[in-house]
Amino acid sequence: MRLTIKNMKQYLFKAFDDIGDEYRRNRFEFKVPSLRVSLTGDCNENCFYCHNEGIPKKSSSIISTGDIINIIYALRGYGLKKIKFTGGEPLLFADLKNLLYKVKHISDISIFITTNGTLIKKRIKDLSPNIIKKISVSLDTLDAGIYKFITGKNMLEDVLAGINILKKDGYGVEIDNLLLKGLNTNKKCLKRIMDYCTGNGFDLQFIELSDKISAPYYLKYHADPIRILQKAGLNFDPERPNDRQFFRVNGVKMTVCRSIKDLNESSNGRCGGLRLLPNGFLKDFFYE
Repeated sequence: MRLTIKNMKQYLFKAFDDIGDEYRRNRFEFKVPSLRVSLTGDCNENCFYCHNEGIPKKSSSIISTGDIINIIYALRGYGLKKIKFTGGEPLLFADLKNLLYKVKHISDISIFITTNGTLIKKRIKDLSPNIIKKISVSLDTLDAGIYKFITGKNMLEDVLAGINILKKDGYGVEIDNLLLKGLNTNKKCLKRIMDYCTGNGFDLQFIELSDKISAPYYLKYHADPIRILQKAGLNFDPERPNDRQFFRVNGVKMTVCRSIKDLNESSNGRCGGLRLLPNGFLKDFFYE
């Protein structure tokens, strides 16, 4: 369903039709704490594992800044507090500066961006640390050869330069490191990325490969994050059912993010929000 202000409430209530939970339909109980906005399906890299938020690659945005703002206003009545802009690559969205400015002026909304980092230097004038709470940069390796193998591009130096700009300008920075068996899961690689983050004061997320990618890639590169990090000398409780575990190294927050199989088991409502696609359709957390 392509959303408008008029059909927003109808859509949200319809989301619970299958479970017949009338109590949760009550406006004061139905909550949408977060909205993940895919600004475009376009990306300037070609990572072999990318599920692209469940939308076709090379799918340019047809949703406008006005559409996004209207939907945000509609969702405020359902407890919306957090917006994360993703893609494709969100820094390819031409009207990003105007969009961020307008969202900032909606009270009590925290803004996050997830980017591959290659365009930070080019778009830095359109960003502001006073508007964006945190920028997450996908950085699976600090090895140039492995980086090119994963992304199909020789752009590691652009990413590192962009991250340095963010640090210099006072942005909150988080590094997203997707664990890929045989590529970045040995002790040397793990130590290198951890040292990089602790040395710069960046938060670090170790992320489990999603099974939404093609089966051959998943079977070849999937690594159990708990087992891999335990082998590297980090201590976790494997019996915890939670999809997230946290620890600190030299004062830096590090997180282990496991794939979600059941929305009801996600940590602190991590997957309790909605996703807005570039075509204006609203979906739940899963990528089908």
